[in-house]
Amino acid sequence: MKPRITLAQTFVWLVVLFFQFIMTQGVLLLLSLLFPVTDNILETQPLLFLFIVWLCWTAGAFLVGWLAVAKGWLNIPKQYLQRLMGTLIGALIPLLAALIFYHPLEPGNPMYFIAMATAVLGFYLPDLVRRKSA
Repeated sequence: MKPRITLAQTFVWLVVLFFQFIMTQGVLLLLSLLFPVTDNILETQPLLFLFIVWLCWTAGAFLVGWLAVAKGWLNIPKQYLQRLMGTLIGALIPLLAALIFYHPLEPGNPMYFIAMATAVLGFYLPDLVRRKSA
């Protein structure tokens, strides 16, 4: 018999998802405040821009999820390496698609939102794969 998910567990999961999404932007904001020379990097070096964005969004999504798993707020298996890889790949694929299909890159590109969302979802990919195989 499967354990029932309570309303409190669902609320915690939604709060963690929300903070993962917020921290994808928070890490990038912190980096742009610490290194203000990145103001015009989008126009001058789009590949470096995407690399920085990719690392920041991955760090934001992974670190909040890691904290939630380590503190026991989420009752899911640790699998940190698989979660990191899912987050990295989840953010990378839409960013590469944005580079290919939306050249030149512009602020407000819809692929940025998709990349943030898939980075967060990539963190939970090991659970989805495990459930499907079981």
